Amino acid sequence: MDIVSLPRVSTIVLAVFVMSFAGYRAAAADAARTLVVEAGKHARAGVPMSVAITDGAAKAKMRDGAKEIPCQVAEGKLWWILDELAAGATRTYAVEFGAESSADAKSAAGETRRGEAVELKQTKETIDVTIDGKPFTTYHFTNPKIGAQQLRRPYFWPVLGPDQAEMTRPWPCTDANLPANVQKDHPHHTSLWVAYGEVNGVDNWSNGDKAGWQVHKEFQAVASGPVVGYFRQALDWTAADKKPNLAEVRTVRIYRLAHTGRVIDLEVALQAKYGKVIFGDTKEGGIVSTRMRSEFVSEKNLPGRLVNAQGLAGAAAWGKRSEWCDCSGPVEGRKLGYAVFETPGNLRFPTWWHARTYGLLSANPFGTSSFEKGAQKGDYTLEADKELTLRYRLYFHAGDEKEGNVAARYADYADPPKATWK
Repeated sequence: MDIVSLPRVSTIVLAVFVMSFAGYRAAAADAARTLVVEAGKHARAGVPMSVAITDGAAKAKMRDGAKEIPCQVAEGKLWWILDELAAGATRTYAVEFGAESSADAKSAAGETRRGEAVELKQTKETIDVTIDGKPFTTYHFTNPKIGAQQLRRPYFWPVLGPDQAEMTRPWPCTDANLPANVQKDHPHHTSLWVAYGEVNGVDNWSNGDKAGWQVHKEFQAVASGPVVGYFRQALDWTAADKKPNLAEVRTVRIYRLAHTGRVIDLEVALQAKYGKVIFGDTKEGGIVSTRMRSEFVSEKNLPGRLVNAQGLAGAAAWGKRSEWCDCSGPVEGRKLGYAVFETPGNLRFPTWWHARTYGLLSANPFGTSSFEKGAQKGDYTLEADKELTLRYRLYFHAGDEKEGNVAARYADYADPPKATWK
């Protein structure tokens, strides 16, 4: 048997090392990708962004030149916030999949960091959401009885906007420490919620004894992250006796923005699992519904403002079709507000708004003849085993609709920047 000399062994080892290192460099090069973002015709600011990934990576590191950008891999996508980009401009990011970001490294070391911004904590009755360690909102999913009011649907309360100010009415979600100006009408108006008034003949809007329920089944996902936190909930819409007539999968995403505003994305997937579902034509409903705090109310000489994308204000906005609707008003010496955006591609876009000057703001795609005299009936049939998905965004901002740049933020949502892998 031949004996390999030591010099020859060294040469072989060196060759293997060089080949291995080259393979490592090639793999690293393959893992690093270039992502180009085009602003398009709009100037951008604080835009939640996502782009699909295909390599199954669980982590990523993202850079804009030498600057590391907080990012997150979730739901088969890469997520980040586009801070600012002028109209017509582009930005190029380097993305290294499989790499540990600075935020991830700090998390592993147990350090508190600003980057792990959106945290969701689930209890037996709620999901508490914080952004940068500060409370943002709580999702109540067990239909509690509060005082004399038996609540029948999940809801978000409180919802805190700029400067941690409450943005929605506290009653009937609480009976404690209510401000003197809180109106106690419409006990089914629970801050921020999903409902509709005629589902196979069942009233799933009000709180009466004959009204329907929304019954929590399970959370399919509850996740926190440096860019976005989200949950996905399965629930049933039922008759008064809790017999189900409609299934829903509700997905909620909350972001850490690069400015003082706050954003909730709501996706409602209505599923005809229990047979055909007919949504009747009624004004009493809103797939996304909100009840304003009293300072946003715009009737009885109160200083609030209600306006839609077409500039129709106050009572003129009720029952009109629009891409968005906004309410605002003075809160302890500063002006605050929130807008509800509808997604292009939703059923019957742009939707009708059940927007009342006393404080209700809700989007209703089914109540056509209830809003427009002589319009065709808006009854909608969802055939058995079919699904209807509706998407909305809520934007909580400083100022009124102009000072809060609501039209620009709607453009970010409805006509977003284009992200392309190169």
